[in-house]
Amino acid sequence: MERNLFGLFTALLGVICVLCAMQSFQKRRYGLTAFFMLNAFTNLVNTIHAVYNTLF
Repeated sequence: MERNLFGLFTALLGVICVLCAMQSFQKRRYGLTAFFMLNAFTNLVNTIHAVYNTLF
């Protein structure tokens, strides 16, 4: 149960990171955009691991 909640939380953080990346891309801050997209990808990987119970 707690792993699924962690997966939901990291998915929500991934969505927030993508929204922040779009906003920083519009302001032409490409380094910050790359940072947010890398963080969103990491959150996606953590979400997959949490859902399939291979996190820890």
